[in-house]
Amino acid sequence: MNLNETRGTATDRTEATRSQETSGRGELNRYIGYSVVDKEDSKIGTLECLWSDHTGQPAFLGVKTGWFMGKTHVVPASAAEVNERSGVIRLPYTKDMIKDAPAYDADMMLDEATEREIYGYYHEGYRTEERPRFDTGLEREVSAPKLEGTEETRIPLSEEEVKIGKRSVEAGGVRLRKIVRTETVNQPVELEREEIVIERVPASEARATTGEAFAEQDVFIPLRREEPVVQKESHVREEVLARKKTDVEQQQISESVRKEDVQVEKEGEAGQSRNRE
Repeated sequence: MNLNETRGTATDRTEATRSQETSGRGELNRYIGYSVVDKEDSKIGTLECLWSDHTGQPAFLGVKTGWFMGKTHVVPASAAEVNERSGVIRLPYTKDMIKDAPAYDADMMLDEATEREIYGYYHEGYRTEERPRFDTGLEREVSAPKLEGTEETRIPLSEEEVKIGKRSVEAGGVRLRKIVRTETVNQPVELEREEIVIERVPASEARATTGEAFAEQDVFIPLRREEPVVQKESHVREEVLARKKTDVEQQQISESVRKEDVQVEKEGEAGQSRNRE
């Protein structure tokens, strides 16, 4: 049965033993609701209850998971390690092993046969003497000294931190395309052209010829002229050079972060004392 309703034992148990068991149950009762993880720190469930063994000592943990509705998986308490600061109970088993572990209702009575079945599943020997107690892990934690007769409660407060990184993304580009344009060029040029000039020369100035008189004669004189000849030559006019440069701009990034705090509200006599102050 769970910690709040421990199964009865032999009637001849002494009052000192009952007092010791009650103290142990009260000490372990504060772990109800802690998160339970496997040996790889994977979440399994939460601690729902604690069972006592046949000696009346709390010896089994009841882990509530979502695998079987209404069932609680049982784990030997001596194998657990507790971190009270983070509220986590760590088991030295895998999630699959706990998934196939014996499961019972939280209010079921555990007899010696059931205890043997549980210890056998986890390969732990069954002994009638007192087994190791629930490992709270307190000896591995450094804590401030507590004054005798006082109680303290620690509430971890978390906050979020913004970490901004950078990545390169494409923001556009420039394409260079060479095109051909045609334009008309006007350039003057001088061209020579031959023409015929006819002059009549007097007989006194004429050159003597040997040609027969009164004989017909046909003379052809060719006339020449110049015409333009156009040739085109290609040469490099200029060169276009494209290169990238990097400019740095500063931007203000805004992001919301959460931060935990604690609010103190006094009730009852504590609140009345504050009002009087």
